[in-house]
Amino acid sequence: MTLFNEDRFHALNLRQGQRVVRAEVREETGRLVGSLGGVLDKDILTCGYSAPFGGLDLARERETPANVARIVDEALALLYAQDARALRVKLPPACYGESEPLVQFTLLNRGFRVERCELNQHIALDALSGPSAYVEQLKSPARRALSKLLAGEFSFRRAETEAEWDRAYATLAANRAMKGRELSLSRAYIARARQTLGESVRMYELLCSERAIAAALVYRVRPRRDLVVAWGDGEHDLERSPMNLLAYRLVESSLSEGVRTLDLGISNEHEPGPHGALEPNAGLVQFKQSVLARIEPRLTLVRELAQ
Repeated sequence: MTLFNEDRFHALNLRQGQRVVRAEVREETGRLVGSLGGVLDKDILTCGYSAPFGGLDLARERETPANVARIVDEALALLYAQDARALRVKLPPACYGESEPLVQFTLLNRGFRVERCELNQHIALDALSGPSAYVEQLKSPARRALSKLLAGEFSFRRAETEAEWDRAYATLAANRAMKGRELSLSRAYIARARQTLGESVRMYELLCSERAIAAALVYRVRPRRDLVVAWGDGEHDLERSPMNLLAYRLVESSLSEGVRTLDLGISNEHEPGPHGALEPNAGLVQFKQSVLARIEPRLTLVRELAQ
């Protein structure tokens, strides 16, 4: 199941009057085919509530069109019976599984409309034989920048102690402060998430002479699928940004664990621009492309439910 659809994740975010609702679809043999659920607030059910996305959970990554349609059709009826009158589905991008495009197709052809379309970027690790293949595929400017950083005195490690988590969080907070923003997740929330979600929540640090200069908060959202929830470099006096090196070390670490997709998250502004639409963050798009990230849409779909 997608981490953001699990009861333990919802427990971190539920408010009074809200409840978790889930519709499971099974074969006559009892085998689970898939499920659809989320948080019901009044009569609106949000799949991916308080999360980047949720989506359908399929028992098998490669599912037939007939079974995907069955999950959707039966789940809609089951959710209506549990008092849901409108359904908002925050879908993951297609990189999260072979059947994700089929899920999008099915929902859109069941009357769902696009409420929000975001620009997401990911690194396809399953296309790489190892870290050296990643470096070889970089364009010359990015490869040169990484080569210079690799020659420096940097270390990369996963945060383990509370002091290391505090330091990494401070690095991320400093990065957001330099941009005139606040980190969307509080230190207290991350501590609760780490306690509740265990190994699914990880923090990594990039250090220079034992001074933290960059950090990344990473969630294991599905088996072999990682999401970089937040990352950035903090205050430092380096000649060049260490982010190319941080990206490389994250790729290297993920490959060593058999991860197939490293999701770098959205690369658009969070609020509509002057034309009433979300706009790409051009600098962020360009940087992520320079570290081999591919672009996909990330959709939020909505529909009224009826018997």
